[in-house]
Amino acid sequence: MRRTRLLAGALFGILAGLAVAVFAGEQHPSALFLEYCAKCHGEDGRADTPKGRQLMARDFTDAEFQSSKTDAALIKQVTKGGEDMPPFGKKLSAAQIEGLVKNDVRGFAKKK
Repeated sequence: MRRTRLLAGALFGILAGLAVAVFAGEQHPSALFLEYCAKCHGEDGRADTPKGRQLMARDFTDAEFQSSKTDAALIKQVTKGGEDMPPFGKKLSAAQIEGLVKNDVRGFAKKK
């Protein structure tokens, strides 16, 4: 009985450690963001790039911007484009676009 509990505890510890390693290893910004978005929005999300300044791209670290847009509105903007932003709905899947918004764009929000 004691051996079973120790084995179960060890197995749980290994699985928990593996999960932490996998999720802690996720890169921010993602490779997808770096490929499609960083040219204008910058690797740091501040839009302080030559193309970003020219097009007046959004600064994703701006708290006012982050609070003024819903995920749905951002997903629509990335999918269909608008203002000076090109549409990515034919280049990227809906899941990729949702991941960019929820993980990358929202990931630049300043932590309180």
